[in-house]
Amino acid sequence: MAVITGQAVRGRRSHFNVETPLDGALFTTMGVTVAVLWAGTLLIAALLFRTPLGDRAATWAIRLGLALALIGLLLGGLMLIPTPDQQAAGVRTVIGAHSVGVPDGGPAMALTGWNTTGGDLRIPHFVGMHALQALPLFLFGIEALAGRSARLRDERVRLRLVLVAAGCCAALLALTTWQALRGQALLRPDAATLGALGAVLAATAAGTYAALRRRPASTGNRPPRPPAPVLPPDPAVPVPPAHTSTEASNTPLMTGN
Repeated sequence: MAVITGQAVRGRRSHFNVETPLDGALFTTMGVTVAVLWAGTLLIAALLFRTPLGDRAATWAIRLGLALALIGLLLGGLMLIPTPDQQAAGVRTVIGAHSVGVPDGGPAMALTGWNTTGGDLRIPHFVGMHALQALPLFLFGIEALAGRSARLRDERVRLRLVLVAAGCCAALLALTTWQALRGQALLRPDAATLGALGAVLAATAAGTYAALRRRPASTGNRPPRPPAPVLPPDPAVPVPPAHTSTEASNTPLMTGN
């Protein structure tokens, strides 16, 4: 943040800028910092994969969110590859780009700034990184609805829904990466992209339906057995007389049989 803000104050580009030795050093510093943060995130993820956090749905929402975030961070490295135009130029003042098939800049989406005429590697980078927030927030929403639905109060149902949501995020991450690498804008999908998106949505819907089907476990959800009927005493069977406490105390202890 210090480098990005400092470069903005200087009126210089922070990312991919190696025009001067100072610009190159600052961009390298940013890269080293990102690598350190990625390694720290990997360490935290490894610890959380070995540490139970109580509720299984919350545990796996955090674990899988971290795993997808690590992949999303790694995809940022694709932006560091020199473009064909940069390789042909020889003298490089800029190394790498976030757009594919078109130069950086140009028409962009509101708020996000993603390219609307070509591929943009920032999209899968964003999808992967923010799975770390999306999956726990998804589980938070399920738990908020649990008061109205007994089915959602089942921990196993919540866990299945989290796994489905994580699979959907992973599929969207792969889809947006594939779309960007083909130089295709997010809002201009071709038939192949639309077909893949339809398959992802259909699989997610089927997984959600299967997750909500609450099948009773082998022991946990069986209905209680009815109490055994109480039968009246049989008059043909003699009932032994009850012993008083005094008689019981005067009865000699039996040894053996």
